[in-house]
Amino acid sequence: MSDAAISPTAPTQPQPHRIIPVSVLTGFLGAGKTTLLNYILREQREHKFALIINEIGKIGIDGQLVESAQDEVIEMSNGCICCTVRKDLVQSLQRLIKRGGFDYILIETTGIADPGPIAQTFVNIPQLSRFVQLDSIITVVDAEQILQQVKEIEVAKDQIALADFVLLNKTDLVDEATLGRVGELIRKLNPHTRIVRTTQSQAPLKELLDVNAFDVEKKLHADPDFLNELRAQGKHHHDVVSHSFAFDRPFDVAKFEKFVQRITEQEKIYRSKGFLAIASHSHRAIFHGVNNRFHIFWDRPWKEGETHGSQLVFIGKKLDADALERGLRACLVAE
Repeated sequence: MSDAAISPTAPTQPQPHRIIPVSVLTGFLGAGKTTLLNYILREQREHKFALIINEIGKIGIDGQLVESAQDEVIEMSNGCICCTVRKDLVQSLQRLIKRGGFDYILIETTGIADPGPIAQTFVNIPQLSRFVQLDSIITVVDAEQILQQVKEIEVAKDQIALADFVLLNKTDLVDEATLGRVGELIRKLNPHTRIVRTTQSQAPLKELLDVNAFDVEKKLHADPDFLNELRAQGKHHHDVVSHSFAFDRPFDVAKFEKFVQRITEQEKIYRSKGFLAIASHSHRAIFHGVNNRFHIFWDRPWKEGETHGSQLVFIGKKLDADALERGLRACLVAE
């Protein structure tokens, strides 16, 4: 890819402009990235944000879960930001730069994305540095699940190793001894990161945003191969699959809960999420699942003329899409 191919269009009249900071929100599936994103949008009033949201599934769920409607949002579905789709990331940045009207960019990655190639994008493409600058990599860690996750998925380690800040989230679900073990793991993987304990991803935002925490020299000191663009090869996780489903009939919620409980106990499902139309209810429901822990809660009323449909995504290892669809269809209300 040539520099000329990705260079953002310059203004017709040279004028001073502030280089826009970019924070990357990463972390394994279900850690609390979208919760953090929404918390930032609700609580941080000093910036006008633009958002790039990347999802592994064909159906974009997280983009619909973003609470703020006034911010610029670009969704990149069905992939992880890595060497294969980095061109899409650059093009998304180009589009945002051309539109303007914001002073901060937040990038939410998929739960199985290595943040290394994202950082390389900002460092290895000098033209971008005229407009945007990587401010920090913020990794959200699920305190309850991370000790097992790092044993199964290499990228869970990578996300911690490259973090400028680690939000040790869901601390209310574990005891102090477990938090101590997780802290030791984080320090072993990344002795230079700052660890912030959180529940519901509620972090001290003034200490995390627009602080110029990303330092390429420190990253190179910790990993001399950091800027090697071949480092991501071989790190794709083809055994982790995503299956998306859409239905135009409402669910029987009791049947749905029973099915999800059974399937999450039988299969290796890291993350499940979506929107549900529930029979005889005027509000849509939001479904969240992490491993075999899941919950359903009411969202907003259905809008006038809006299709009362359901959209669901299941992400895990060696999942049978046909079996999932059959089980879900059995939970729908009969026509």
